[in-house]
Amino acid sequence: MDKQSILKNIYVRNLLGLILITILLTVAVLIWLNHYTQHGKVVEVPDVKGLSVEKAESFFTKKRLKFSVVDSTFNKNATPGSIAETTPPMGSMVKEGRTVYLKINAFLPQLITIPEVKDASQRQSLARLRSLGFENIEIKMVPGVYKDLVLGLESKGSPLEAGQRLPANAPLSLLVSSGSDDILLMENPVDSGEVTPDESWF
Repeated sequence: MDKQSILKNIYVRNLLGLILITILLTVAVLIWLNHYTQHGKVVEVPDVKGLSVEKAESFFTKKRLKFSVVDSTFNKNATPGSIAETTPPMGSMVKEGRTVYLKINAFLPQLITIPEVKDASQRQSLARLRSLGFENIEIKMVPGVYKDLVLGLESKGSPLEAGQRLPANAPLSLLVSSGSDDILLMENPVDSGEVTPDESWF
């Protein structure tokens, strides 16, 4: 059977047509995927740390990137309203059109709810306060029977209750039992009934 006869065979022609359609479809899909994923078109996330969102906008526009403020943090050494970090991180290579998420430095310290620490141990209370974000904590020993038992919490001499909200950098004093009432006796002496020399003339 010669070549011309083979090409006239309907089965061969259908098979060749199917192969040709498959090839054309594959090429079309690859072209579409290349365009859809913007293969090879990547840009670097700009270094905008310390800039305001308004000033950083031109950097993102130049790179054809979008941005969105999604979170904040408080750093007393940073300029309020400036960008603290980005996701993806600055310097990362991303596709054009990608949204970069920004975390900015807040204008005011974050307010944290004070937990219940009374009647807990010093170690547990200190760990809990620090895990919540409180940084400025001092231990103040006070008279008490059970050593290392927390009797209360103060800030600048004012008592605090669980549920109150304070800035993370607020100074806290953890009132911890000394395990002795000696301080109490010194501050509030009890009349023992003994006569002092100054009273002996009565």
